Amino acid sequence: GILHTLGYFSTEVCFGTPPRSFDLIVDTGSTLTAVPCESCSHCGQHKHASKPGTRFDPAASSTASVMTCTAPPRGMRCRCDHSLCSYYSDFTEGSVIKGHMMRDTMWFKNASGARRSVSATFGCQTYESGLFFSQVADGITGLQPEIDFGPTLFDSLRSGTGCPAVFSICIYDEGGAMVFGGRITDALEKSAAWAKTTSPHELDLPLRDIRIGGNSVRVDPRKYELTLVDSGSTFTYLPSDAYRKVRDHWRTICPWGSCNTREAKGDYPDDYCYKMSRVELKKFTNLTLHLAGGAVLPIGPLQYGYELRPGLWCLGVFQNSDEGAVIGSSAMRDNEVIFDLERHRIAFVPSACKAMHDQQRPSVLEGGFGLSGCSSQSASPPPFLPPLLPLSPQLPPLNETMNTSIKPSVSGGVGPYASISHNQTGFLGTSKGMLDPKIKGPKKVGGKL
Repeated sequence: GILHTLGYFSTEVCFGTPPRSFDLIVDTGSTLTAVPCESCSHCGQHKHASKPGTRFDPAASSTASVMTCTAPPRGMRCRCDHSLCSYYSDFTEGSVIKGHMMRDTMWFKNASGARRSVSATFGCQTYESGLFFSQVADGITGLQPEIDFGPTLFDSLRSGTGCPAVFSICIYDEGGAMVFGGRITDALEKSAAWAKTTSPHELDLPLRDIRIGGNSVRVDPRKYELTLVDSGSTFTYLPSDAYRKVRDHWRTICPWGSCNTREAKGDYPDDYCYKMSRVELKKFTNLTLHLAGGAVLPIGPLQYGYELRPGLWCLGVFQNSDEGAVIGSSAMRDNEVIFDLERHRIAFVPSACKAMHDQQRPSVLEGGFGLSGCSSQSASPPPFLPPLLPLSPQLPPLNETMNTSIKPSVSGGVGPYASISHNQTGFLGTSKGMLDPKIKGPKKVGGKL
């Protein structure tokens, strides 16, 4: 999971009857959940560690059904193809995926480790190109609360269980943890610095200022007012004026004195790298992102720098060709990022995400679900309590663990929780879908969270 591999984070998602597991990229910058179809003639081999080359076969699931143009997923505007509700989605690095929509049973895991099934819609890929073809993961699960492709996977869980419209992602270098449908406790409500999103259907935050060592970059905040929190982007992207300030500081203020004595070539023209140790990197200046409402997101050198090769550390901040910014996974590290879709807000809560992954500490959310229902007990749990009602105190928070396939994939961890894996592939970025493109910059091919 070290960033010099330019990897992404993915999770085991379980659907069908009987249940079958798929390895999907976790992406808060897009909305579609999609996997390769059994009939796909141009889909990749997706050689991840668990079950490489997994395809979805509608005939093998007794609960699968095809979505038609006359009965599409709620809110979706289909591309009609021989009466099938079809989709086309392209990504900022050039990948394209095409297919048709399906409905099937999806399996989640509740806090006691028991399975819970819900009906959900998703894409069945009949074509993949670019990094979607070559990536290790089978597909993608988008969590942005739009309706471009109908309800998201999380929307389906909420509809089927009545769980709170809250999820969290906690990332560290080699993995992390997730909780779906957890409850915000009174303590979290009071202690977290909440930032309102700019729209009910976007995970964008209004960024007001960027400071380097406490000093403002003095850029018109309108240039990065729409800042997307995107687990599907490895790095941070800033509009030109702000990016140049951060880049120039990195190139001129080094803890050892003259920066050019340690300069080294990276893989791309916009790589700015030094030969140094992790200890030396930690001595670089801290950045802070200042959001509307007073919330502040600290981004230290270990979050905005990354190790391209052993002993070679580079700036992980890049230029967005348009206005707007992207907070990618590297800047999200060591925070449990809380996405409250009901109240349209996000909080970054400093957290030991490795300990959460190892289930040595709980989530700040109470209760919840995990995605990997294939590994859960088959007993039917009682219905989930309605949103905003207290959860039973004896139910421990559920941590949906993330593991890395840079090393052999780890399964599970302690307790009934399943895994999210960190695989190597190319960098995808946000889906533009069939509607308007997101505010995103040109992506560096080779990295995807």
